[in-house]
Amino acid sequence: MDGKFKVAMFGLWFTLTLMVALSSSVLKNRVQVLERKLATINSNIQSDIAQIHVLKAQWSHYNTPDRLRKLAYEQLSLENAKPEQIINYSALHFNYENGRASAPMRSDKKSLTTLVKAEVKKN
Repeated sequence: MDGKFKVAMFGLWFTLTLMVALSSSVLKNRVQVLERKLATINSNIQSDIAQIHVLKAQWSHYNTPDRLRKLAYEQLSLENAKPEQIINYSALHFNYENGRASAPMRSDKKSLTTLVKAEVKKN
């Protein structure tokens, strides 16, 4: 019986050692796969950070006041406002009915021009 016990113990320890070695190998393989995924993710993060820096630089360039002023002048062809184009809101006559403002009483262009000229002369 003493011999059978030794064989049984040897078999038990051998099986246990084999299971630990196999588990360690599987675990090592899983860790390596996860480390590769982590390296890929970190690489992607670094690439995204570099791209964000480029985009921020482009944004800063595209939104400089001088550049925007130049583009507005070239693309919109705006002119400075003339005094005749600026009037006081109080000079516009609105019909207030039921607490709501409706269209101006004078709707034709000639009467509005006359109104504006009168307002300019008044000031």
